[in-house]
Amino acid sequence: MGRLAAILTLLVLAAVHPAIASAQGSIAGVVTDTSGAVLPGVTVEVASPALIEKVRAAVTDGTGQYQVVSLPPGGYTVTFMLAGFNTLKRDGIELTGNFTATVNGNLRVGALEETVTVTGEAPTVDVQNTARQRVVGRDIIENIPAGRNIWALGALNPGITTNVPQDVGGAVINATTGMSSHGGRSNDGWTSMDGITMNAMASTGFTTRLIYSMASVQEVTLDYAGNTAEVPTGGVRINIVPREGGNTFNGTLFGSIATHAFQAGNLSDDLRQQGLRTPDAVRKLWDINPGFGGPIRQSKIWFYVSTLYSGSQLDVADMFFNKNANNPNAWTFEPDLNRPAFKDTHYYGGDARVTWQVSPRNKIGMLVADQAGCTCVGVVSAIVAPEADIRERFPIQRRQVVDWTSPATNRLLLEAGMANHFGRSVRLRAADSSPEMITVNEQSSGLRYRAADNFRNGPNHAIHLRFGASYITGAHAYKAGFTHSHGFEARDTNDGGQSLTYRFNNGVPNLITQRALPLFGQVNVDHNLALYAQDKWSVRRMTASYGLRYDYFASSFPEQHAGPAILAPTRDLTFPAQKNLAWHDISPRLGISLDPSGKGKTAIKVSVNKYLQNEAAGSPLAADPSPLNTLVTNTTRSWGDANRNFIPDCTLLSPLANGECGAMANPAFGSSRPGAIYDPALLRGWGKRTANWEFSAGVQHELLPRTSVDVAYFRRAYHNFVITDNRAVSASDFDRFSITAPSDPRLPGGGGYTVSGLYDLTPGSFGRAADNFITLSSNYGKQIERWQGLDVNVNMRPQAGVMLQGGVSTGRTLTDICDVAEKLPEILFATAPVGGTGAATAPQVLAVSAGNGSAITNQWIPAQYCRQQSPFLTNVKFAGSYTIPRADVLVSGTFRSVPGPEIYANYVATNAVVAPSLGRILSGSAANMPVTILEPGKLYGERLNQVDVRVGKILRFGRTKTSVNLDVYNLFNVNTVLTVNNAFATWQRPTSILLARFAKIGVQFDF
Repeated sequence: MGRLAAILTLLVLAAVHPAIASAQGSIAGVVTDTSGAVLPGVTVEVASPALIEKVRAAVTDGTGQYQVVSLPPGGYTVTFMLAGFNTLKRDGIELTGNFTATVNGNLRVGALEETVTVTGEAPTVDVQNTARQRVVGRDIIENIPAGRNIWALGALNPGITTNVPQDVGGAVINATTGMSSHGGRSNDGWTSMDGITMNAMASTGFTTRLIYSMASVQEVTLDYAGNTAEVPTGGVRINIVPREGGNTFNGTLFGSIATHAFQAGNLSDDLRQQGLRTPDAVRKLWDINPGFGGPIRQSKIWFYVSTLYSGSQLDVADMFFNKNANNPNAWTFEPDLNRPAFKDTHYYGGDARVTWQVSPRNKIGMLVADQAGCTCVGVVSAIVAPEADIRERFPIQRRQVVDWTSPATNRLLLEAGMANHFGRSVRLRAADSSPEMITVNEQSSGLRYRAADNFRNGPNHAIHLRFGASYITGAHAYKAGFTHSHGFEARDTNDGGQSLTYRFNNGVPNLITQRALPLFGQVNVDHNLALYAQDKWSVRRMTASYGLRYDYFASSFPEQHAGPAILAPTRDLTFPAQKNLAWHDISPRLGISLDPSGKGKTAIKVSVNKYLQNEAAGSPLAADPSPLNTLVTNTTRSWGDANRNFIPDCTLLSPLANGECGAMANPAFGSSRPGAIYDPALLRGWGKRTANWEFSAGVQHELLPRTSVDVAYFRRAYHNFVITDNRAVSASDFDRFSITAPSDPRLPGGGGYTVSGLYDLTPGSFGRAADNFITLSSNYGKQIERWQGLDVNVNMRPQAGVMLQGGVSTGRTLTDICDVAEKLPEILFATAPVGGTGAATAPQVLAVSAGNGSAITNQWIPAQYCRQQSPFLTNVKFAGSYTIPRADVLVSGTFRSVPGPEIYANYVATNAVVAPSLGRILSGSAANMPVTILEPGKLYGERLNQVDVRVGKILRFGRTKTSVNLDVYNLFNVNTVLTVNNAFATWQRPTSILLARFAKIGVQFDF
């Protein structure tokens, strides 16, 4: 109670201090007379149809400066008024995102009634903010050929990548997509709506698990560097500005369709020779998205509603239905070449928003949204058979948002908001898959077939609160405030009643994985609290931004029970409720922007910021210390199926070697003994949360009116790494050895080189019950993860109907765990976590391509590769559009050139390969050791170059506009390989290629 009282006291203290405004634009400047002297006391009014209150006002301070903040996107007129001077009006000011438009006023002596109207070019250089941002406005949403979702449009930014495969025309629809930039991690993303957090409590909290209706979105801002103190993380911050309706009734109806009949083919003889039998292909893509809004009462109450129904059905490259599916007596995968496998994803739902101007100084917004989705065939690929698929359903994703804005005075802006989010995620076995089937993982090809073995059913709930204010004096913009989130994620983890998984090598069994499931647990996030303060101080040509953020994250577990399982028949454990994390962190944010000429055409920007790792109920350190998750619920044991009956002829409940089975790798399996202990110094205290420092420096310059270029250097370095030390063994309990890589012309030097720094437990040490101690790696030595690179971006809008944006982003990653691995050799092996839910043990691999971490699961990384550095990896991306005047014909397109897939070589080293150096066979009678024999980050596939185009005809009738569009994706029909098989027996065999050229027809009706 004492701690809660202290937190509430802090909240009250923050409430009476100024707090941060939501992430919207600003207009600022200096007012002078004709002699150049500053003018205090000038009334400055900004007016726009985007404002339901029509006008916002400010007064210049003693330095002649003013600022009007928290302005929604749209066109603005700025009026300057002071007795004894002519009224000056500046129009044509366009605001997007968090852009601060510099609008200066120069007043001449005269009557107030005399108005001078000046129409000039809208500023393109933000000389005050150091954040890097890309704005996705209505023109981009409606005109650019790309998937009609936030992630597909965001990925057009050169410095942003996603954690899903390359999207072509909206073929990839995934509500758990994450974006990252400049060596960051996708789980450090942050999503908000008008500044209110939308993140779900599930997973690590980086996603909302929603596909947003683009019909109800006015614009989306993507901050990818220099985030302010408003958010804890340094990942891509998405802020969605919803449509509010306006004083005139308006609506939109968008629809698009693509089928297999609209697609060409791109399977070449060369790809066939590499082993690819069929390509990825479109079956059907569709998107229906209407929206409608307007006034319930003019300038008083506005509304906007929308619905969506979108889906994607794709043939999967080189995968077919298994003729032996659901046959418990068949242990081979026999493809039915007449039945290609496919994926099937769809989402549907709707939302409604009401905006109410309660009084001239009080506005309330209310939004409700409801959505459901299904990745009904989701993970099938060239190495996952259809019967081993996992259906992931989101039967309900529901949110309610209430926000309040009050410009209490010309200097004080008050804001508050609340978001309530409830969702459920369900993972089920493939349709028509028999629960009797045992999963088989084939080492030689990496193929998973017969069944899946990991299912769940989990609700999650989050409540996000925000209160704040902004106090603007003109030269200063003080901001401070607090946010608070709490909620839970519950999870029923099960294996469908089948407690075994087999591993084969060339069809021969050699390993069993045993599980003790199901388990039902819950993680509570009690407090995710932030207090922050920030000031933006403009002095002549320089603006300094400085802020400080305090974060407190606390989690706990309710009373939980672990009942019996097939392979743990006597388990009956009850764990009382207990506290878990209690982290305190301080994060400084510093930035300087200099306008060297004072003309608003050039800005030199430097920023240094500390960011924290995103946390939610599903984060590893929030969930894994649960007493349920520290139970040893999976282990492996060698298996020599001598009679080839595919039944382990042994007593599986015994941890000792018996019959055909070797000893359990962890004899604590199924018992009450925890398999992991978490360092209390890691779970509680100050400065323990994984964090990173970001430095950026660059120049933004207006080359021509409405045309700017931005050149910037970025550097990101992580610290507070978490590792697992199995205290049951030490470095001396491992024998170190080497192997000889096989001869292969595709390997460096044709292969035949020595792969050193491999470890195997001594026979006397094998089979000890694990005593995993999870702590900070700094307790064992120095660990490095660092990225640095350069961006060059261009933004051109020379005239109405013309737009070009894009550029180049290049950078390289360095990781080094040599110090730690010398003391803890076991961290070089990517194992399953102790309890099967998190990431207790994993090697530090280069995060340079989507999904590369899973590419080396259950592989040894040789110690000689403990320090890895990627080459400079370069993204080149452009998007542009041009509407031909009079003809009303739209021509637009995108170009993307990105690195090919990172390639690993996962080799199965048998005892015959291992024994010459090790001097014996592997401990535990293991049949082989899986080893990565190629240094990560050294080999990449062919670079991907993709061009998409759109041609549209615009038809206007009165207040209506109809756009009929023809999109052509992958215009040049390239067949670049997106992923390859990393298993050495089938090494570099293509497992997916870019979708062949296809057309999509779209229609949008607006009124």
